[in-house]
Amino acid sequence: MATAQASEHENDYERQRMETIRQNREMLVSLNLIGQDAIDVPGAAVKRKIVVKDKRKADGSESAAGSADEWDGPKPRVRRAASAAQPARRSKRLRGESAEPITKAEEQVVETGDVSGVLADAAAHFSAPVLDAAIRVDGHYTGWVEPGVQQRLHIEDNATAAWESQGGGKFSFKDPLGTGKRLSKRAVPSGQSVAKFVASKLLKKNPNAYFYRHTEPGVEQWTGDWTEDERQVFLAVARQFGCGDKWGLFSTHIPHRVGYQCSNYYRQYVIPAGWIIDDNYRIDSAGHAIYVGKHKSRG
Repeated sequence: MATAQASEHENDYERQRMETIRQNREMLVSLNLIGQDAIDVPGAAVKRKIVVKDKRKADGSESAAGSADEWDGPKPRVRRAASAAQPARRSKRLRGESAEPITKAEEQVVETGDVSGVLADAAAHFSAPVLDAAIRVDGHYTGWVEPGVQQRLHIEDNATAAWESQGGGKFSFKDPLGTGKRLSKRAVPSGQSVAKFVASKLLKKNPNAYFYRHTEPGVEQWTGDWTEDERQVFLAVARQFGCGDKWGLFSTHIPHRVGYQCSNYYRQYVIPAGWIIDDNYRIDSAGHAIYVGKHKSRG
């Protein structure tokens, strides 16, 4: 009896341990530290009994009802053939490829939940020549709308003057335009997101919000890879004004790009390459930039 109780206690402990490992791996996937496939923990999935209902065959006979084992773990993924060429993605998981093998440091994270062992600061990750050439910022953009854009669009000289010149009001998520009235979703054109609609109304009142999602009126928005000229402009603006927030204002210096494109480029290419050092980011074992600063809006 004592042996049976000890065995049952051991099984409960093992199930709890495996469940903890699974939860930790889900956390790592959310941080982009390991691939989705690594969530599957041997022994964590269970089988359950299901009742097979009576089914009548085509010849009129009936199949026997009974029970069968159904796998209650992750279902196998079915890879569909691409109908057209897709842009290259940095994530192996999104390209349908297997994730990199989990390192010993990452295995320790799975067991403990402590990610400090797989995130490195710039000094530990980059070589001395890269660090010497890098631009250093504190995560803040200190400039305003690019002067030429500001002059063409008759935008005020600072954020406070711009807001007040267009009626002022108190900003809230229910009233993002500061009109004193709650924004009705009925006012949003069909097929357009609320965020993009709101931004379109704020060109002169809140230029940062406008340019985060829109280019200068009449200027085409480019998509796809950034050119070397755009990279150089990006770095020049960062060197002069800093960067890391207010991406709408930052983007006014780079024609054809909007704020969220600059933000994505910063996180996916600039930081991982070591062109700019921002202490709000760490580099994981796969070379990806992970934000570790204060969790606030960085638009």
